[in-house]
Amino acid sequence: MDRLLFETQKPATLEAVRELRHLLESVVQTTVPDLSIQHRILLCLSEAVTNLVLHATPKASLVTMCFGLNSYGWWLELLDDGAPWNPTQHESTNTSTNFELIENGRGTALLHTQCERIEYYSGDTTKPNQLRMIWATPKQHLRPTVLIVEDDTSLRRIYAAYLTEDFELLMASNGHEALQQLNTNKIDLVLSDINMPQMSGFSLRKSLKQTSGRTIMPFIFLTAFDDTHMQKQATSLGIDDYLVKPVDKAQLVHTINRVLGRSQQIYRHLTDRIDKNITSSLAPKLPEKSHGWRLCFANRHTGIGGGDLLLHRSSEEQLILVLIDIMGHDDCAKFFAYAYGGYLRGLMHSSETDISPSQLLEKLSESALQDELLSQVTLTSCVVTLSPGGKVTLASAGHPPPLRISKNGTKAIPIGGILPGLLPDTTYQTESIHLENGERIALYTDGLFESAEDSDTRKQLETRITTALTDTLNNPIEQSIRKAMDVFDELAGTPPKDDTLLLLMEKIKPCTYMK
Repeated sequence: MDRLLFETQKPATLEAVRELRHLLESVVQTTVPDLSIQHRILLCLSEAVTNLVLHATPKASLVTMCFGLNSYGWWLELLDDGAPWNPTQHESTNTSTNFELIENGRGTALLHTQCERIEYYSGDTTKPNQLRMIWATPKQHLRPTVLIVEDDTSLRRIYAAYLTEDFELLMASNGHEALQQLNTNKIDLVLSDINMPQMSGFSLRKSLKQTSGRTIMPFIFLTAFDDTHMQKQATSLGIDDYLVKPVDKAQLVHTINRVLGRSQQIYRHLTDRIDKNITSSLAPKLPEKSHGWRLCFANRHTGIGGGDLLLHRSSEEQLILVLIDIMGHDDCAKFFAYAYGGYLRGLMHSSETDISPSQLLEKLSESALQDELLSQVTLTSCVVTLSPGGKVTLASAGHPPPLRISKNGTKAIPIGGILPGLLPDTTYQTESIHLENGERIALYTDGLFESAEDSDTRKQLETRITTALTDTLNNPIEQSIRKAMDVFDELAGTPPKDDTLLLLMEKIKPCTYMK
């Protein structure tokens, strides 16, 4: 199911190309971990809007940009009210050239080489033209990634043969190429020769020590010279080990595993004390019954515990629930969840009158935009109020849509809104529904469906969990959530690849509850 992360509308002008790209860049930098996919998305946006502005006759007056995520991957949608133009009619599997762009007149060859699927629907007097470009989520890898930096081609191949069974591998022939790899990939350890043309291993290590976020990256030097002076120079750069060539497979694998293990141990030691306090405060706490509702939740985390946050406030008239997902699942995400938790608790309890879901999200978005600390992270949120008699009011900011579970199946509730903190004066819409006896609502974070290894397994995860929720509708709510999480554990693994929280809510018959 589609999840909207960002939406905006601009006049169809060349100035809008720059504005739309700038806005989208701030979104993809925090939501798309693969830098190459980030660049492809931005390139396709610029090319598509430019050609729409220059070539549509009659010209479009407005263009709407929507960006989102589903079980397959990321999607970028452009809506316009100009003349139809269908890039799928000019499909090309070859790398585009300037001549091709001129001849096609709309850059369609470039679009086809830079995204994995294109869909187009011509509009009419009642609906706009719709162009959707899609990029698949890369297969997730659990093995550590090692960057081998070695100018000797034969040695690179030998080291790759040694390490390919245990690690994901990337290659570079000098320090400059290594920096490019580090800028576009997540790398866990660098294995580098010292003497290389253009940029030596020493220069590479010095560059990393001067780069924020890379000063403590695990780093091993390889050299053909067993020289005391060189070893002292290498040690002064804060490396983790120093190996003299030739090295055999057992020695190399053992050294890398030891360095990675020691790095993780040091990191855990440095964060353990504060981690225990933060983890305890972030643990979800909910009443089992409130305002005529029964609630039950389950959560999983990656072993670190991260950015899923569930808060509530009970007033005389209603129960308000706030579910937040800080993007990422490391200690940084956990810290920002802690920071946002403190802010939201103050916001929820400071008002004497009940705050609506949309008002709460608007205040959250403004803080995420302006606050120096909170603006450093991207999050999604869903806010729900539960009132006696089955009334549910919802608002969403880039969050997966809530699910309505009934005897007819499990369906997404169509409520969406852009990520908090992207634009000033952001407004959010609310959706109110009335839940009947025998129905349930599920709130969840994106890890529930996106913790699988590839798009096919993600789709299977979504199908089987929603089926389990429907099949167990007549069972006690605790059994239903346990069945759904059993399916999750089976397909996502233990620990999963992303933090996950699932919350089920059902209306209680009036004679069986008290506030």
